[in-house]
Amino acid sequence: MDSFSFSDIFKNKFLANFTNNISLSTVVITLAVAFAFALIIFFVYKLVCDNVVYSKKFNVTMSLMTLVTAAVVMSMQANVVVSLGMVGALSIVRFRTAIKEPKDLLFLFWSISNGIIIGAGVYSLACVLAVTLTLGLLLFDRLPGNKIPYLLVVSFTDFDTEKKISSVLEKNKIKFRVKSRNASASKIDIIYELSGENVNDLLKEISNFETVMAANLLTQDGECQF
Repeated sequence: MDSFSFSDIFKNKFLANFTNNISLSTVVITLAVAFAFALIIFFVYKLVCDNVVYSKKFNVTMSLMTLVTAAVVMSMQANVVVSLGMVGALSIVRFRTAIKEPKDLLFLFWSISNGIIIGAGVYSLACVLAVTLTLGLLLFDRLPGNKIPYLLVVSFTDFDTEKKISSVLEKNKIKFRVKSRNASASKIDIIYELSGENVNDLLKEISNFETVMAANLLTQDGECQF
């Protein structure tokens, strides 16, 4: 009766799953597919990006992470030594770049996940993921929200003026909320969040108050909670 040592079992059950080499055709096909999906991620990000400043460098870097991840996964499948070494190397790497936009974080995970999926050879899953995410992003971007298109900044000298400004906003059917209120010996500064459409003549009406020193209307991106 043949006896098997631990090394034999390890070799038969674990090492057998690793191929010692990868054919050139497999590498070319996998990286070509990864590049195609990187282009998809690049154009989808450019289409749905609503950041204040669009960064092409970030988009290119984020998209091409698909190729890098796919190459890493292929190398890990090919050699157990590379696989264990890569796990150890990645465990000590720390990425300290701040991601300010939640949508950017979604695209980063999409790019990395695509690389893993394509490197593993599951191309159909990458296709379904790309279609689903693209449709989801386009759909959710078009869902209506409680937008706050304006910030109203008013400086005045009398506390009673705040009541007059509130009555003007209510008369014009504008939803508002006081975001900031600062008072000094000479003036009071108030910032209002506004939600409404009848703002064309708002500055003119508020500026007619004798106690109003300055009034500014600013646009902003965001959604209200009222």
